[in-house]
Amino acid sequence: MPRSNSFGATLASFLTISWLCIGALSQSSPPATFLRDGLQNMAGTTIAKRVDEVNLAFTVTDKKGRLINHLTSDDFEILDNHIAPQGVNFFQQQTDLPLRVAVLVDASDSILYRFDYEKIAALMFLKRILRRGKDQAFVVSFNDRVRIAQDTTDDSKELSTSIKRMHAGGNTSLYDAIIFAANKLRNNPPQIRRAIILISDGDDTSSKSHLFDAQQAAIQAEVTLFALSTNEFPGPGKSAGDLVLNRLTETTGGVVLPARDESHLGQAFHKVDQILRNQYAVAYRPARFIPDGSFRSVELFSLRKGLKVQCRRGYYARQEYSTFPGR
Repeated sequence: MPRSNSFGATLASFLTISWLCIGALSQSSPPATFLRDGLQNMAGTTIAKRVDEVNLAFTVTDKKGRLINHLTSDDFEILDNHIAPQGVNFFQQQTDLPLRVAVLVDASDSILYRFDYEKIAALMFLKRILRRGKDQAFVVSFNDRVRIAQDTTDDSKELSTSIKRMHAGGNTSLYDAIIFAANKLRNNPPQIRRAIILISDGDDTSSKSHLFDAQQAAIQAEVTLFALSTNEFPGPGKSAGDLVLNRLTETTGGVVLPARDESHLGQAFHKVDQILRNQYAVAYRPARFIPDGSFRSVELFSLRKGLKVQCRRGYYARQEYSTFPGR
């Protein structure tokens, strides 16, 4: 399969649409099998037209939860709003597309006793995941207020220094922090993978916004949200905080991972690292597309039995025009 480098392309006028996949949709037309004519190296190429394109990053696991990264375009089918897409522009396994990561650290009173090891795990993760000159990250701490601890950079040392300086105390503005990070990530070009890693118990006590607002911001920004839950071992059923975290992640194709102690937190960051390194990427042109702001459902599934595809559940057909500088 073709490998894609960072896009050295200028998009003078384009349509950004956030994407998502769902589990089971009725089929009003036969699904389209992915094409093999992926985008070639675009370095030095200028695109001067509007592109109606859905960009999607996703993972595949087997019945035991193991990541599967050797599939080809022939192993997948897709429906957009129950209709086969017009065509597929790009498909890549174990994608090396640039990554933009937001690490959101709960710095409220509720996590005081675990705050130190949360910071250590976060900085170790960023050192491991970031590729200098290609990937970038920023760090946000939130309690009564949402603060940028370190703005966007590819320098893991700067990120580590900022994380070490963070202090905890106060209430929890969880939803406001997610909206802030999503809006910041939203400013990146379409073919950039976006991820939010949230360390929290899911208990919001001081946000001006609501859960629905945070969900919508994540969808519109095309991010995958991973929640590292600091809640204790649940009893019968999940805690209220974990239910909130589930609602936030499931709409983005992300997951909730246990991070209640130092050992679990390290394992959770390692799992996120594995997922990001084993993502597939696809870009396709939806059929019967109208940029009217409506929500369009997307279904992506594997033709191989016993495999599960984890991705978003849809996107808003919202029209935007922007110009991105060459990379």
